[in-house]
Amino acid sequence: MNSSPVLQSLLAIIIMAAIAYGSRVLGLLIMLRVPLGPQVRRFVDAMSNSVLIAVIVPIIVHGDGGVRLAAFAAGTVAIVLRSPLASIAIGMACAACWRWWFV
Repeated sequence: MNSSPVLQSLLAIIIMAAIAYGSRVLGLLIMLRVPLGPQVRRFVDAMSNSVLIAVIVPIIVHGDGGVRLAAFAAGTVAIVLRSPLASIAIGMACAACWRWWFV
C-alpha cells in the first residue's frame, strides 16, 4: 500500500473512533436486555473502580517521585476527608511542588 502517512493516520483515527463508538453503543444495547439484579449491579459498580485502578497503577509504578507523592497524598486525603475535590487538589499541588523543587 503506497498511500500517504496523512491518509493512513486519518484512516486509523476513523477506525478507532468507530470501534470506540460501536463498543459504547453495543454495551448500552446489551445492558438494556440484562436485568439489573443485585449481582449485576455490584459487578457494574466494581468495574469502574477496577478500570480506574488499571489505568493509575502503571503510572504510579513507572512514574517518578512526584507521581508517587501525589498518589500517596491524594489517596490519604481521599480516605481521611472523603472529598474527591480536596484529594485532586492536594495531589496536583504535591506533584507541582515536586516538579518545582526537584526537576
